Amino acid sequence: MLCALVVVLGTFFGPDFFAIQGPLQLSVDRMLFFGVIALGTSLVLRGELKLPKLTTPDYLVGALTVWYLIRAVTGGEPPAGSSPIGTWVFYLFLPAVCYALVRVSNPTVADIQAVISVMIAVGVYIAIIGFFEARGWYGFVFPRYIGDPKVWEFFGRARGPLMNPSANGIVLTIALSFTILRGYYGSRAQATIYGLLAAIILVGIYSTLTRGVWIGAVLAIVAMYWKTTPRWVKVLGVTTVVVFGSMAAMGLKDQLLNMKRDKNLSAEDSAKSIELRPLLAIIAYEMFKDAPFIGHGFNTYLKASNDYVQQPGYDMPLEQTIGYMQHNIFLSSLVDTGIIGLTIYAWLLVRLTRSAWRLGNHDRIDPIYRMVGLGMVGSMAGYFLGGMFQDVVLMPMIQLYMLFLSGILISVYQRTFEIAIDDVSLRAPYIRNQDPTAPPLGRRSTDPPCSAGKPVGDGAFRPAT
Repeated sequence: MLCALVVVLGTFFGPDFFAIQGPLQLSVDRMLFFGVIALGTSLVLRGELKLPKLTTPDYLVGALTVWYLIRAVTGGEPPAGSSPIGTWVFYLFLPAVCYALVRVSNPTVADIQAVISVMIAVGVYIAIIGFFEARGWYGFVFPRYIGDPKVWEFFGRARGPLMNPSANGIVLTIALSFTILRGYYGSRAQATIYGLLAAIILVGIYSTLTRGVWIGAVLAIVAMYWKTTPRWVKVLGVTTVVVFGSMAAMGLKDQLLNMKRDKNLSAEDSAKSIELRPLLAIIAYEMFKDAPFIGHGFNTYLKASNDYVQQPGYDMPLEQTIGYMQHNIFLSSLVDTGIIGLTIYAWLLVRLTRSAWRLGNHDRIDPIYRMVGLGMVGSMAGYFLGGMFQDVVLMPMIQLYMLFLSGILISVYQRTFEIAIDDVSLRAPYIRNQDPTAPPLGRRSTDPPCSAGKPVGDGAFRPAT
């Protein structure tokens, strides 16, 4: 729960609220985080926290953190005023440490319920103040820095405490996912209460006025219920979306592209964000050709990309991209860290999504654990859609949210599912270690759990109610 406290403090009382300037920018949440790291390290050294058996996602989180550090140290010259090492510390290293702390703490059912409640509470609050932002009622917005008109970027939209509507939307999508699941697995009264809370969060999502956030929220809901939805509903739903979506796109194309969102930007400036994307993709392709395997260096893009705006082979205004970051996390990862970094990053996302999907859709796992799985499925949908339109790695707090929840996911998956899975390839580690408790060949997922003859996890594999 200390990590959850760090996440909450970092959301509302991060560097924008209060910061001590120095070689590394310190804020309330970051100082608390260093204290949590020291406490966790001491508990591990004293044997009060046990290191879990490492899994593929554990190795991938470590590999991603190390490779990005290498490319931060060995990359090209960074833009003036930026620090690749400092960015790496706060946007990659600390989230990875949070992941590790959650893994060694092995969260219980009570911990998981508390974390879900925290995620929902954060989402409802920032949805309410996001509505106030969109309406211009800044007197009701707290923390006050959110409504500071001197910070002009995204002013007039629900940018929230993270000061970015896309980042705000990802947090709201995480909260929406767990809110819907709480209502689904609760009583009729709970379904009503959480349904109302979900409606409030949806208002906040709309108030971001960000197309990627809207699509991400819809994708999150669809992904969570895809397997349990009857086939005829899926076919009807997809057909309806295609037909009416095409009609709406043809009839509302100009309105969608030229939608005025920020108070300090015109509708034409808003449309420019879409026009820039193919130009940024060309820049990324040209940069990739020069450094395909290791990239140009982490957090050096704004300076390195300036050398690629003059491309005689393209009759396009590439100079318009000067000063803009890549608007796609995969292109950004490819340009900064090369094929190596992109492979690690994409592999991690695939493994996390796979674990979440299998955990959430196993009928005999306890509902609280299924909520973890399905909640992460919805969260990953919002994160993925956000990454298709922005560099989510460099968004404040987003990596911390995702790796914090991923630590819970992998701990639960390992404790309740992986040992008793019907995938016989999981026998290999037992065989290599000559462990007699290996699950027998041909196990089915409907068989009782097998771990030295004892049940696995906190009530795992109880029939769902």
